[in-house]
Amino acid sequence: MNSLRRTGAVFFLGAGLLTASAAPAALAAPADGYVRLAHLSPDTPAVDVYLYSLGKKTPRLVLRHVAYGALSPYQRLGTGAYTVAMRPADAAASSPPVLSTDVRVAGGQAYTVAGVGPYKGIKLQVLEDSASIPTGRAGLRVIEASLKEPTVDVTAGGNSFAKGLRFAAITPYRSMPAKTAAVKVTGGSGSPATTKVPLTAGSIHTIVVLDGPSGLKLLDLSDTVRGKATPRGGVDTGLGGLAPSPHQDSGFWAVAAAALAGLGGLGLGLVRLRRRRV
Repeated sequence: MNSLRRTGAVFFLGAGLLTASAAPAALAAPADGYVRLAHLSPDTPAVDVYLYSLGKKTPRLVLRHVAYGALSPYQRLGTGAYTVAMRPADAAASSPPVLSTDVRVAGGQAYTVAGVGPYKGIKLQVLEDSASIPTGRAGLRVIEASLKEPTVDVTAGGNSFAKGLRFAAITPYRSMPAKTAAVKVTGGSGSPATTKVPLTAGSIHTIVVLDGPSGLKLLDLSDTVRGKATPRGGVDTGLGGLAPSPHQDSGFWAVAAAALAGLGGLGLGLVRLRRRRV
């Protein structure tokens, strides 16, 4: 991965232009599943991410210049096997990927495929975003993606949630009371980071611990409950990643729309929303 170049251009939607209401109203068809893609390796430069049907050479989706801290909207996919591949930003599509992994999508299930770990040991990890939780409860898990604070303690609602959580570790979902809870993450230095999470009954959330411009930054991701509802189209914050975003040309959103339209998924409406405001 020595050829990876650090770049700030990101092929994701700006967080300031989306709200949590960007979820589709209809339930997922039983034959469909959902996949979102994430870059959670702090010292790894931006990459291009490709999504293929397993064994196919033509990608179904290409996300370019994906920076640390960026997550795509969920994409609706038919059941079956898919390959996610990462290449250095601007590398030829025919070049060998530096990372790849397969994900098998089941109907009604949701997954996150994330690049995690340090630059020299980055790997693609498939996370299941669907969970069965008790009636009237909510679910919560934490991903530790901060390299500046490689070990953190987490509290939720004033109670200990995880102690000594190490960099690149991911907790399982845990059942939580259905109420808004303050999630606080404390590292070995600097001030703790806190966010309020609306743990409504039946909802499940992932908190991602990131390196911010100064101190820790927390992302609250809305995941999905197995068989209950379509995943939200995005996250409340952080879609643009943490690298600076300089120039984006006029063809940027056209390419995005074309890529997402091929999936018939959730991202197209979000691209259209963003494009009207350019």
